[in-house]
Amino acid sequence: MAVVVAVACVIAGGAGLATADRGIERRATVVDGVPVETVRPAGAGGGLPGVVVAHGLAASRQLMRGFADTLARRGYAVALVDLAGHGASTRRLPGAGDGSAADARLDRDLDVAVRHLRAMPWVDGGHVGLVGHSLGAATVIRYATAHPLVGATVAISQGRMGVPASGPRDLLLIAGGLEFAGYREGAVGALRDAYPQGRPGVTYGDPRAGTARRAVIVGGAEHVGVLFSPRTHRETGAWFDAAFGHHSAPGADVRAVQRAGSAMLLYLAAVLSFTAIASALLGRPSGDRPARRLSSKRAAAAAAAAVAVAVPAMGILRLPLAVSGPLAGFFGVIGVVTLAFARGPGSSGGRPARRTIVAAAILGVLTMASFAVPAQLGWAHAVPVGPRAWVLVLIAFCTALYCLGVEALCAGHGRLVAMGIHAWTAMGVLAGLCLAVLLGVVSSFVLLVSPLIAGLLVWQGVQAAALRAIRAPAWVTAVVGGVLLAWPIAITMPIT
Repeated sequence: MAVVVAVACVIAGGAGLATADRGIERRATVVDGVPVETVRPAGAGGGLPGVVVAHGLAASRQLMRGFADTLARRGYAVALVDLAGHGASTRRLPGAGDGSAADARLDRDLDVAVRHLRAMPWVDGGHVGLVGHSLGAATVIRYATAHPLVGATVAISQGRMGVPASGPRDLLLIAGGLEFAGYREGAVGALRDAYPQGRPGVTYGDPRAGTARRAVIVGGAEHVGVLFSPRTHRETGAWFDAAFGHHSAPGADVRAVQRAGSAMLLYLAAVLSFTAIASALLGRPSGDRPARRLSSKRAAAAAAAAVAVAVPAMGILRLPLAVSGPLAGFFGVIGVVTLAFARGPGSSGGRPARRTIVAAAILGVLTMASFAVPAQLGWAHAVPVGPRAWVLVLIAFCTALYCLGVEALCAGHGRLVAMGIHAWTAMGVLAGLCLAVLLGVVSSFVLLVSPLIAGLLVWQGVQAAALRAIRAPAWVTAVVGGVLLAWPIAITMPIT
């Protein structure tokens, strides 16, 4: 049944990605060192209003493609940009996005994208707007304030920042109802900088005069989910229509989730099919169950102790990617401590060495592709560039240690107890990251990426349970899990 559902997910997800470009034209290029992707309605002529879209910290233009899909079908030309340190860009982002040097670099990259879009022969250079999310939202507000020719701006989750009443023309501020309070307060505060009595959901000023300002709180959406809310896309399209006097194509639809949703279906297929693939490659269980190293209570205590040791040790590893050093060190220390408690890495599994090595290599490559291909097509640039390649190897070593340590704690326990120990350790990881933020050991940005880490830990837990059920060697689980946990960290965090 799992395989049948997985096949259905592959078909549905593949169809979603294959049809995502229907009705639009897309072209990627690098302009003065800045990766830019332009999107327009298929066969469109000249005079299109333009919109430049900027992503947030630890994201890329792929995450914002839904806005290009929606706006292009409404008759806009769109430019998606990879800001410094992100996606396909190999340039360093100073201060991980904080400080005047970072602001200057981001403003420069955005300016390159704006100039590139204005130079397109099918774009009306007098009607160009901006969309930005999080770090990108702060960037577009700053840029539009300094460049009055920007006709309208949509800032999503920019956080608390002063926006003068004479700031960007026609400014729409959006935040998710489930975001941290600072983001919601930032949207409302920026509205009240111009209209002190302003209330969310009400438009103030005149879009034809460039004085319009509006704040919207999208219910049920958190920091990333707000990008995929149909309301966010409808508000954005309507805002630019009003600012530019543009009449969108009749029946223009919202394409907020097609790409990312299709990628999620492919991820579900990978999870559901893993047990069958691993069983086919490694064969039936062989050998006796490994001897129990620790009781369940001691295993749980060991996991908690490992997290407690790892939190203050997060600063021991420094890498040229924001947050990745503390995360890698955190996972690595947990692995070392749990292995020390369990006195070893676990059972060899009793299989022929050659078959096991080949199976591990295939499963590792398959796991990498299962994450990277849907990500590249749906929501993130997943090909390591610049220093990401060698950093990926180091992070994978640390995350593999973590997986090996968890398997050592689970050694000799029955299926349900082992799953419980594994889940307890994973919850300890998330709790430890929150504690590290509270203690100031690591940037609060970790809280924003914790949903991604939680999803990866669940995925790795499913793989580990499947390999444990067929008594695969612990090192196989470490190889597969190490790749799965390391790849997203290495390809999303900005180069600093």
